[in-house]
Amino acid sequence: MATLSDVRACARALVQRVAEGGEIPLASLRELGGLVLRSELVAVSQQLLDGPPDFALRRAMELAGLVLAVVATDEHAEEKEAAK
Repeated sequence: MATLSDVRACARALVQRVAEGGEIPLASLRELGGLVLRSELVAVSQQLLDGPPDFALRRAMELAGLVLAVVATDEHAEEKEAAK
């Protein structure tokens, strides 16, 4: 099972790559997707919702979106602080 830290590290690498103007290879997106699928997010979503796996997956992807947003916000705040 992948941890939220694993998902966040992968997301941070993708955000950094985009910030540097690079393209994101499909393999990197697959890696993030794989981590999300194997993450505790999916397991917890499925347990909490007591629903079908596809519904839990959708919720987990929404949570992964939040992780990406947090990573991007953190990076922006760090850049802003460094510019002072």
